[in-house]
Amino acid sequence: MSDDKRAAFDKIDTDRDGYITADEFKASLQTSSGKVSDDNAKMIVRMADENGDKKIDYDEYAKFVR
Repeated sequence: MSDDKRAAFDKIDTDRDGYITADEFKASLQTSSGKVSDDNAKMIVRMADENGDKKIDYDEYAKFVR
């Protein structure tokens, strides 16, 4: 596991449940990239979400950001 990837994942996973939701992703992008729409945040989660549970676990995140 890459320490940098884990740290980035943990920073986005603000409720510390082990998953990144569209709302968490949106909040993290808002602070670094300006305004992000709900639809764009949901689209990013759909792209990374391999099992269709509408959230990103660490393994999905690590594959997505490689």
